[in-house]
Amino acid sequence: MNILLPITITEAMIAAGTTIPAVDAGMGEVAWVAGDYALGARLTYKGWTWHCTKAIAGAPVNAYTPDDPRASQHWEKDETSPTNRMAPFDEYVFTAAKQRGGLKYVLTPPFFNGVAMYGVEADQTDIKVYEPGAAPGAPPIHSHGQTMWEQAFGEWEYLFGNLDKTNKYTGSGYPIRPVSSLEITLSRSDPQAMAELGYLSIGQWQQLLAPLSDKGGTEFGAEVSPKRYGLWKANGDGTYLRQKGRVAKLITASVLINAKDAPRVSRLLEKIIDIPVAVEASDLPQYGHISTVGFVTGTVRAERATYARVNIKVEGNV
Repeated sequence: MNILLPITITEAMIAAGTTIPAVDAGMGEVAWVAGDYALGARLTYKGWTWHCTKAIAGAPVNAYTPDDPRASQHWEKDETSPTNRMAPFDEYVFTAAKQRGGLKYVLTPPFFNGVAMYGVEADQTDIKVYEPGAAPGAPPIHSHGQTMWEQAFGEWEYLFGNLDKTNKYTGSGYPIRPVSSLEITLSRSDPQAMAELGYLSIGQWQQLLAPLSDKGGTEFGAEVSPKRYGLWKANGDGTYLRQKGRVAKLITASVLINAKDAPRVSRLLEKIIDIPVAVEASDLPQYGHISTVGFVTGTVRAERATYARVNIKVEGNV
């Protein structure tokens, strides 16, 4: 099993070359500046959308930033509305960065070896890593590119089926540096089609390996089930009200690890208990469906002198 311990991405880590502006006027965003505002105004500030809950007129309140405690009666942060640029770095998958024809992020995160993307809408994904301060035209120290079409389940599907696009990518083995330049590009074949990126996590993969092995320790029997957030209500006459909602995944798995790794895994579960993380039961393609972004809870049980059992439950995010 693999769990990506994420690095918090700040606006300062977003470098030149990123195609989505800090304030995306094309998406209707308007930056906050000192001044008077009417009730209901929606403005962006420090990567988030803020809603005016009480009209602002005159000094000194019209100079208070939305996050200033003195302005708390006038501004409310919308926790489900990050700016278009910062959307992939919040906790939700459905809040996506969008740009017509394709999009690019150039980031400078420290000490990472893995990338996870969910909620991807693209035809091609390209990821490159450069040394810090590399000259224009210098070759990357690591690169990966792939089309986003899923592998056919069999020959019939390959020849006659309607192949679907995958909406995720996870990668490991990126060269670790104190600082490096990470370039992520999503491309669309149709320049008018919208490219989307719902969730982007960069960090260090934490592997739960089987005892005396370099293979994942997830046992057979791991389960994944969809959890719906739609509305279904039965009426007295046999009809019903149905309203489609977002869907998340629930994952349960049992993992065997070396007994000496138990303290590390126990500490890892403590670190991530209140933050959503990318999780995959295995890096083998046939188990790619047992993966999601969500909240992880679990127990570490000392079963034998040589190995321990980790029971994992993941409640996926929408």
